[in-house]
Parts: sequence; C-alpha cells; structure tokens
Amino acid sequence: MAQSDFENCQAWWLRIMGRLKPGVSGVQARAELETIFRQSVSAGLAPAPKPEDLPRLEVRPANRGIETLRWEFSKPLMVLMAVVGLVLLIACANVANLLLARGTARQKEWAVRLALGAGRRRLVRQLLTESLLLSLMGGAVGLLVAYWGSHLLVSFMSGGWWQINVDVNPDVRVLGFTLGVSLLTGFLFGLVPALRGTRVDLTPALKESAGSLAFRPGRVRLGPGKFLVVPQVAISLLLVVGASLFVRTLVNLETLEVGFNRKNLLLFSIDPTTNGYSGQRLATFYRDVQERLAALPGVRSTSFSQHALISESYNSNDISIEGYKPKPQERMDVGVLGVGPGFFETLGIPVVLGRSIGAQDNETSPKVAVVSEAFARHYFPGQSPVGRRFGFGDKNPAEIEIVGVARNAKYSSLNSDYDTGTTVYVASLQNPEDLWQMNFEVRTAGNPMNWAPAIRQAVQRLDKNVPLSRIKTQTEQIDETILNERLFAKLTSFFGLLALSLACVGLYGTMSYTVVRRTNEIGIRMALGAQKRRVLGMVLKESLLLVAVGIALGLPIAFAATRLVKSFLFGLSPTDPLTLLGSTLALAAVAALAGYLPARRAARVDPLSALRYE
Repeated sequence: MAQSDFENCQAWWLRIMGRLKPGVSGVQARAELETIFRQSVSAGLAPAPKPEDLPRLEVRPANRGIETLRWEFSKPLMVLMAVVGLVLLIACANVANLLLARGTARQKEWAVRLALGAGRRRLVRQLLTESLLLSLMGGAVGLLVAYWGSHLLVSFMSGGWWQINVDVNPDVRVLGFTLGVSLLTGFLFGLVPALRGTRVDLTPALKESAGSLAFRPGRVRLGPGKFLVVPQVAISLLLVVGASLFVRTLVNLETLEVGFNRKNLLLFSIDPTTNGYSGQRLATFYRDVQERLAALPGVRSTSFSQHALISESYNSNDISIEGYKPKPQERMDVGVLGVGPGFFETLGIPVVLGRSIGAQDNETSPKVAVVSEAFARHYFPGQSPVGRRFGFGDKNPAEIEIVGVARNAKYSSLNSDYDTGTTVYVASLQNPEDLWQMNFEVRTAGNPMNWAPAIRQAVQRLDKNVPLSRIKTQTEQIDETILNERLFAKLTSFFGLLALSLACVGLYGTMSYTVVRRTNEIGIRMALGAQKRRVLGMVLKESLLLVAVGIALGLPIAFAATRLVKSFLFGLSPTDPLTLLGSTLALAAVAALAGYLPARRAARVDPLSALRYE
C-alpha cells in the first residue's frame, strides 16, 4: 500500500493481524473494535456518512492465514459438491433398481435355498456382501477418476489473477471418506433389495415359473423398482435446469455489449516507479513509451490507463458538481479512471459530444475530464454537461472541466454490482504526483500477440530495467473475469448430462426388465388379437407415466432450489420460464426415447415364442 493511501481517509481496504488476549473471544474483540473503528472513520469524514455507508469491520480467525482463494471458491465448490451428491443418489438408485430386478429373477433360487434350510439372515448377508463389493469396486474406480479429475479441475480454476497451487492428491482423509461413502451407499441401497428379494412364499415359488411368479393377478409389478425411477427423473430435471441456467448465464456474459471494441487489442502493464521514476520524469517516460509504440509498423493506435477495462479493478470517489444540489440520500460516488491521450480512439469508445482527452491535456493545462452518458443523464438530464465543472470531495467543486461525453463502457467487470456506469475519465498526465503503474492498450492490424515481441523491445530500448507484465489480449482479459461462470457452465453441464443419462438408463433398464418379465403376457394378448400399436402404447404409457410423475415432482424442487444459486446468475432469474420449459421438454424427449425402445421391442414379440417363454 502506498504512503498516500495511509493518509487518505477514504482508503478503508486494509488487513491487520493481531493476537487475542487469553480468554477473549473473536466476538468480544469485534464488538470492542467496532466502536473504535466507526468513530475513527466518522472523524475523518465531513459531513459524517450514514451508518449504512460506513465500511464494515470483519474479524476472522487467522489459523489458516489470509487466503482469498478460500473466500472466492468456497461457495462455488459447495454447489458443485451438492451437484455431485445428487448424481451419486441417481447412480445409487440405479444400482438399487438393478439389485431389485436381479433379486426378483432369483426368487426361485432363494426359495430352494430356504427350503433346504438356509436362514433368511444368511441370504440377506450374501446379498449385502454382493452390494458392498459392487460399491467398493465403484469407489475404487471413482477414486482413480477423481485423481485425474481433481488436477483437471484445478487447471480449469487457475487463470488470470488466480494461479492455484494446491495439493489435490488423495490423502488418508480422502481415502477414508471414499471408503465410508462406498460402504454406506452399498449398505443403504443394497438393504431394501436384499430384504425384498428374500421375502419369498415357498410353496408358490417352488411350483410356479419365473414369469408367473412375478406377475400373478393382483400383485404389484416391480413396484419399488419403478418407484425409484421417479426420483431419478426429478433429480435429473433439477440438475438439467441448473446446468441450463449456468450455460445461459455464460452466454449472456459472452454476448454482453461492453461498449468498446475488444478485438485486436493488446494489454500490458509497466511500473517504472520500481526503477526510480516519479513525478514529471515518470510522465515523460509514459509519453515516450506511447510514441515508440505508435511508431511500430502495424500498430494503429496506443494509449494507457490507470486500470485495464474489465480487469476486476475499480476506483471510485465522491464528487461535488458546481451548481448541483444532491437529492436526499443521494450517493455522489462515481467510477474514476485516469487515462492517457488517445484512450477513446484506441479502445473504440465513441465520444458523442465534445472532445476526447489529448496530448494537450498535460500538467500545465487546466484539468479536464470526459464523462459517460450515464453520468450525463444522471446529473445533467436534458442538458449538455460540456463546460460544466466538478471536483472530488468537497474541496474544490470547480476544479475539473467536462470537455466531452463518451458512450457507456464496462469498467470493472461484466456483472459488477458496484459499477453503475457513471464513470469519469480524467487525464492522468495532469496529475504526475499520482502516477505509478500504468496499463497500456495497443490497437493492432492483426493478431495482437504477434506484436508482443516488438512492443517488449520498444520499451526495453527506453529502459531495459522496466519489465512488462500481464501481457494479454483484451479478449483474454475479459475471459479471465468470467472464469467461474465458464467453469460452472462446463461442470454443471457435464454432471447434468451424466444425471440425465443415468436416469434414462434406469428408465430403460426398468422398462426392459418389465417387458422381459411380461413376455408371456404380451404373447397371450397378441394371440388374442391385440395389435402391435396397442402393445406399444401399453408399455410406452407406463414409462411416460413414470416420467410425468418425476417431472411433476422435480419442477417444484427445481423452482425452490435454483433460488440458492441466484448470486451466480446474470441476465436471467433462477425461475426463468424459458429455461424451465426447455429443460422439461429436453428431459421428457430423452426419457420418452428411453422408454420407447423397450416398448418397440415388446410390440415385435412373436406370439408363438412368447407363449412358450418361461
């Protein structure tokens, strides 16, 4: 932090570490510090701000150090963990379905074992052992996939400001958690099939065939198996809706109008103050760099600014406007960006009124500024702001003259809450004492990265001890700010498709098993004159009913659950009707296809073969 920030009563962003006295809790420390903090802040401001405008004091335990990554990614990762948990439930329901079907098919085997003296408890243990072996094998395979996927996830999350260097290799805790989850899921989702499969009436089971045993009049046909399909469809709908919301959020951000031309624009930063530059010498150095870069072949224009646009950096300040009386409770803080000559021409931001900031706006000329259209509409509705004057704070409300109005452009980020568009662009060269690190923008005739070596050489010819940093294109800069949204869209889409696939496999397996068990029945129906389309409709109606019940259950759940991710969305509400409708239709179409395939196979059954089927 620069010395001027310590002297600035508006600079509130500061981290201080301290050790608590024995017996003092964090809550007690915060309560005592809050009073001192608010008094200190209010004493440095005139007039005193409203309580809701005061900065907030936070007291956190420092046993893990000060780590912004934990704050940035904890909530997204919790959402992803919830998504993974839902996919696990669908997978477990599928396995339970398979075990139920297998248990039904083996009922005659269990009847023979029971008749020969085997205890039911022993059979249940055998089935549970099979279930646990399946879950442990699945857990082992999942652990191998997680080893690869965790490194891939970290590579996705790293980018821009976030360079994540964390150890994601499985340790004893991960192995223990995987073992525990595998055993728990194997036991829970294997217990019901085991209990149901061994509940056999010996006399009918030993006398009847498999087909007649499964479908005697008055019995429920694989009720629990079909019942498990319903929550699979409901959870799949929830995940598909969530994935659709995140994908649409990413599309909204990528297609958002930023207010300037992002193509063929190269960005880089230099900080000559590390090599002793300051004041007028620093301003001269920036002019020389701009002239050298503008002279390079293929460079159309160049400029510099205090912050690169859409770089998660933002500077704001309170202003006072000559002749303007603030409304009650009106906030007078606006975005402030120091820029160099040719900034608007280089970025492609149209100046719709007046002029832009040029080389003539230096330390010897009167201070000028260009304001955004949002600024002009807010403070000068129906009037021209050109020629009007303002100042920062209450010191000199006539210090800076407005010489132009520029189109609105995104300043900090694409979805920033505090970036309202009321931006003031001031001439950086008019304040040499405030100059330090600058971000240069270079407009080129082609791919901007092709000019990076020439640009680096041009700066080094002026001073080889001034390095260039953060060299990237403007497009890359924008992409870095929506890293989380892109990560969410990719991962939720993957898990949504996985969940949809598992649900459809479960529906397909259930209906296929139903068709196999009803082969004899279907043959009798067709022998008595039932048409193929009637048999097709009979089976398909049964599968569509399961899908409809699942969708009816999933829609209210999705309607309520998506509100929890409202802060992650942009440009649409968590209950967006188009997203809900599209996700429902997509799920219904895929699930209908999964149910149609077994139904078509049932309609093609040969009656003679079906009548001899056992």
